[in-house]
Amino acid sequence: MDKMPKKTFYILLVASFSSMLSMGAILPFLPELVRRHNANGFWMGMVFAGFAFSRGIIMPLVGRASDRFGRKIFVSSGLFLFALISLLYPWAHNVYDLTLVRMLHGLSAGMITPMVMAYVGDMAEDGKKGEAAGTMTMMFYLGLASGPFLGGVVNHFFGFAAIFYAMSILGVIAFLVVFFFLPDSKAPIELSTREVFPFAKLIKYDFIKGILIIAVTITLMMTVFLSFLPSLAESVNVNPDHIGLILSFGIFIAGILQVPFGRLSDRLTKQGRLFQIGAGVSVSMTALFILPLCPDFHWLMAAGGMLGLGVGISIPAVMNISVGVGEKIGMGAWMGITNTAMSIGVMAAPLIAGVIMDMLGIDKVFYVLGSVAVFGGFLYLHYMRRRSSEGFIRVKIN
Repeated sequence: MDKMPKKTFYILLVASFSSMLSMGAILPFLPELVRRHNANGFWMGMVFAGFAFSRGIIMPLVGRASDRFGRKIFVSSGLFLFALISLLYPWAHNVYDLTLVRMLHGLSAGMITPMVMAYVGDMAEDGKKGEAAGTMTMMFYLGLASGPFLGGVVNHFFGFAAIFYAMSILGVIAFLVVFFFLPDSKAPIELSTREVFPFAKLIKYDFIKGILIIAVTITLMMTVFLSFLPSLAESVNVNPDHIGLILSFGIFIAGILQVPFGRLSDRLTKQGRLFQIGAGVSVSMTALFILPLCPDFHWLMAAGGMLGLGVGISIPAVMNISVGVGEKIGMGAWMGITNTAMSIGVMAAPLIAGVIMDMLGIDKVFYVLGSVAVFGGFLYLHYMRRRSSEGFIRVKIN
């Protein structure tokens, strides 16, 4: 496979960073926005989950369509809609309006992330797919990490509503760059030119089950951290201005590790990549149980960094394996499925956590969801032990 042109890669980096910077800018302020509408933990969970729900629905559809019609139209359309919908947040008069806006925002985001990763899968050089996917994922995380800092600065100098206007401006800039300068990754293809693997057929394979389960598990842990760390930090009297630093630090650690561990995954065998995933997930699980034990800002910062360390180890191997699967069944279709699995984690975590917080308190959120993550880890191990009899895509990920 030909090496991805540098121009294309840099444009994708800009699109990745800008979209995640916009998403990250609002994260520390969503709980406050929900509380302004006198909503409880359940509705806080709904606001976060609404984004993931609509994103998860649209991604498989967009992914499969992009295998036929090309990627660029979906990336550019998603960025344009993302910019427009950002302007609706200040006009949400109650928690129902806010949930609706989040769902609309999820639809637009679902047209961006899987398509960017599909570009990488289409165009990255053989033997360096883990490094390429790691670099792109790094930009996602670094954008997400920079977002809370940007949001805090904008809020301090220009007020709360200005955060959303800044999100829209970033979206417009990314849209213009993509629309005018990004080439399409491939000419449209007929679906009949490749074997079609419907999801009902794919999910019969233990290997596919294991990969999707661990994708859900990793995302669930990261989502609990992003969604409910602000409430946990407030319970131990952390200065609100410092909460964004804790979030940014954990995400930053996850981001900067994507490239080195992506390179490592390129050098490993299939078994090595599966071990890399398990090791990273174990580190993140441990951090999730440690977080509610942290008494102050510094301990929370360290535990957040530990969670980011685990994500930084595991995600590059997951993405490397995903590229191999995508080459077999259609890159857009598989990236849509993988990102939908991640959206399930993003959707389930805040809903479960919101109810737990209302009933048992904020500390129990991390213990219960940590236990769910442990269960997901055991399921992953179970299916990977059973996969040896399967022939599907085996040669593709060696």
